[in-house]
Amino acid sequence: MEAFLNFFETMPIWMKAGWVFFVLALFWILEGYYSSINLKYKKWKHAKTNLILLAFVMVINAVFGIATAAIFIWLNDSQFGLLHFFQAPIWVELLLSLLVLDFIAQYGVHYLLHKVPAMWRLHIVHHSDKHVDATTGTRHHPFDFIIRETFALIAVVIMGMP
Repeated sequence: MEAFLNFFETMPIWMKAGWVFFVLALFWILEGYYSSINLKYKKWKHAKTNLILLAFVMVINAVFGIATAAIFIWLNDSQFGLLHFFQAPIWVELLLSLLVLDFIAQYGVHYLLHKVPAMWRLHIVHHSDKHVDATTGTRHHPFDFIIRETFALIAVVIMGMP
């Protein structure tokens, strides 16, 4: 298992992007052959929009990756965050961090994306796909993704996650 994890940890970012596109393409092709419904739309035209949005999100993700690394370094040097106020077993710190990260960066931001009108106008891109297929999960407005990643970084800083 460790070798498997190391394989992906040490993989260059361009190769990770390649894996994303490979797996996405594989399932997109498979659903064309083994679909439980008759797909009566132009799959290529439909996928083009979603893949363009995915490309924007991947560029944004790379930028946030650099920002996240810088924040991790700062958090380590400054000892900022709630985790630095008490000593607990690593499993408690991990569990607490995951709960806070999930609440803020997943539930909280998703709730706001649905309830705040300006945020909903960005998030509706994700819900507006008329033909759900393997590419639908990649359909996010770039600013929707920026909001999500910002909330994740806020959770990381609040907790002081290393």
